Amino acid sequence: MLALVLLCLASCLVAWQPRLWLWLVPTCLPWLNFSPWTGWLMFEEFDILLLGVLAGGYARLAWDKPASLPKPPRSAGHWLVLLVLVSGVVSLWRGLADAGGLSFDWFANYSDALNSWRVFKSLGFAALFLPLLRRELLQSTRQATTTLATGVVSGLTLMVLATLWERAAFPGLLDFSNPYRTVALFWEMHVGGAAIDSYLALTAPFVVWALYATRRPALWVSLALLAISGAYICLTTFARGVYLAVLAPLVLLAFLLWLQNQTRHGRSAWQGLRQQIGAPGWRLKASVVLVLALVLEVVGVLEGGSFMSERLTSAGQDLSSRVEHWKNGLGLLRRPTDWLLGKGLGRLPANYAAQVPFEEFPGDARHQQETQDGQATQQFVSLYGPKTQGKLGGVYELTQRVALTEPERYRVRLAVRVKQATRIELFLCERHLLYDRACQAAFLLIQPAEGVDPFAWQPITVALQGPLLGYERWFAPRLKMFSISVVDAGSQADVDNIVLTGRRPQNLLVNGDFSAGLARWFPAAQSYFVPWHLDNLLLELLVERGGLGLLACLLLIGYALWHLVLGRARLNTLAPYVAASLVAVLLVGLVSSVMDVPRVAFLFFLLVFLAIKLSEMPQEASSRQH
Repeated sequence: MLALVLLCLASCLVAWQPRLWLWLVPTCLPWLNFSPWTGWLMFEEFDILLLGVLAGGYARLAWDKPASLPKPPRSAGHWLVLLVLVSGVVSLWRGLADAGGLSFDWFANYSDALNSWRVFKSLGFAALFLPLLRRELLQSTRQATTTLATGVVSGLTLMVLATLWERAAFPGLLDFSNPYRTVALFWEMHVGGAAIDSYLALTAPFVVWALYATRRPALWVSLALLAISGAYICLTTFARGVYLAVLAPLVLLAFLLWLQNQTRHGRSAWQGLRQQIGAPGWRLKASVVLVLALVLEVVGVLEGGSFMSERLTSAGQDLSSRVEHWKNGLGLLRRPTDWLLGKGLGRLPANYAAQVPFEEFPGDARHQQETQDGQATQQFVSLYGPKTQGKLGGVYELTQRVALTEPERYRVRLAVRVKQATRIELFLCERHLLYDRACQAAFLLIQPAEGVDPFAWQPITVALQGPLLGYERWFAPRLKMFSISVVDAGSQADVDNIVLTGRRPQNLLVNGDFSAGLARWFPAAQSYFVPWHLDNLLLELLVERGGLGLLACLLLIGYALWHLVLGRARLNTLAPYVAASLVAVLLVGLVSSVMDVPRVAFLFFLLVFLAIKLSEMPQEASSRQH
């Protein structure tokens, strides 16, 4: 029902006011995903928003007179976009073929065929927005780019607020020694990855744009607080690559702003700087104060705890292990067609876990259904531990969000069957996504059933042991999560009818009998994420899209950057900021994967297409922005 409402509302709003999508989409991007509550991995609420926006946008486009828009030019950018799309479709087809063909499942996981679609959809959606983007740029280049940039800043603001709550609720705002790394609302990081890293790098230049664009003191102060909060979030990711990916593009941005002023007016560097800051008066002084505050903040976070010093100390060891990881990834390309066309979109996790020794998945969860005479008799879930590596036992969990109303102790009832002695862990924790704060737990050793059928179902009831859970602070309530996992390597346990209760008899879990598949159940891994990410953008493109796909993407990005810095788009007010944003993502991509996070990859492609469309704008349209 929520999905239908979201679809209809987005369609109506954009059909009524076409330019609204430029603000709405980036504003909703960092938070419109409820995977821990729905169990969806391949689809998300943000997809539904995009479908609604596209439906409304194309309906309005068809309603307006087609003759009002000139035909798009067939520039080099047009053919590069087409080349990347064709390459993406070929890689999608290869991914589906590698997975054994398309098989639809609302709750598929990363080793299934639908993961190919999950990786492709960011490029596919961005391409569908091209006609709508071009329309708005032709209507008013300045208003279109300003609306989009405002949407990016709005989305970052909401993400910052969510992250401040996360830090306050779990490690504490000023705790910099706890090994807790901020993830915000990027639930894709349930198996690690760099979703928040890429998003912060992508959006940081737009905060500078907002500070330069506003002339109202009160709004400027609000944006300065956003900049300080954003820097805090960057620091508390404790990701060394983020520091470089945010700082270096800001230095580049200063040069690009100077260059743009030189091109426009022939001003000196100092004159250009004063014009951008808005001197004379309070803006120059306030900007200096903001820079000093940011420097003090960096020093305070780095010196105020031990976690970052530990991270910096281990940098050399981490680099050597990452290089080994990259070699293993390249080792997946064994045939000439693999090098040329790649293994297929979304096929890195399954191939890496299956082919690289000692780097398997730490577990799995599969919905099962037993039938008799063609009728379903029982539905349950099969939980698997790691295949061979005992050290990975318990790392992979099947989780569900729960709402605890009172501080008390809880009990779990479930039905289990096993073929061999198997250990199972049950946890009920205060957890945002990856890190436990306080837990009640039970550890079970399940033996095969006695009697005629050792694989018979066994009812189990166990009390969870640990501190009382449920105490809340009104300003920072903590999310709760129930989880179950198999510990032993090579083991499997079938589980059904899970019931979590406190003093009251009501079951706190939803779909504990798995009659709705894996709805409401969300897989998560802790501390081990190797098979899911290659941790390098270029190698990620090469392994999944092949040499041709990598070359097509690099040509497209290079073409966009050329026009933003030296080409036809360079005079657009937003051009330096978009260029710095794209470079920031490329820097994150030196040590992280990017394309396996659809929401962030969508925004990246959208900005690339924006740069290309700015370069294609008729001279009279682009001149109206000044």
